[in-house]
Amino acid sequence: MCSSIIGPKSKKLLFSKYLSAKSNVKELEDRDCLVLHDVDVHTMSQNPLLIHKLFDRIVFNFPHAGFFLREHDKYQIELHQNLVRNYFKSAHKMLANCGEIHVTHKTAYPFNEWKIVELAEEFGLHLVEEAEFSLCDYPGYLNRRGSGIKCSMEFPVGKCSTFKFAKQSANNDP
Repeated sequence: MCSSIIGPKSKKLLFSKYLSAKSNVKELEDRDCLVLHDVDVHTMSQNPLLIHKLFDRIVFNFPHAGFFLREHDKYQIELHQNLVRNYFKSAHKMLANCGEIHVTHKTAYPFNEWKIVELAEEFGLHLVEEAEFSLCDYPGYLNRRGSGIKCSMEFPVGKCSTFKFAKQSANNDP
């Protein structure tokens, strides 16, 4: 069985905000994937349906803590860092020994100030690869804003990468 976690939106909200969500979820379910809603990255490792599962890949595309201040504001950056930090903390507990945690993220200023690699290192994760992200490599993928009145709208991806992390092991250099 493949596993797919879709969140943090409720099923009803997901279907009302994203036109292609219903068909995407149906396709996953047709492939015997477990699809969960209302999953919080802060607490996903404690979810009763996930607590005893280990995953080969855990992916978070374009994490964002919400719009409170301008993106370059120090406090706004800290909010984003806390979101990603809690994702790494929770995902690390759910990762199979040979698995990877992926974060796709913009790499230009001010997004590079999030210090994704350093945040991962706080949880014993090391960078395996930084791969340039191109929408052309993901047919059908649409980047969408997470919430608010414009949540169905795409946002400019710009220069970004998928950061791939693995657990530190005795065979890895520190």
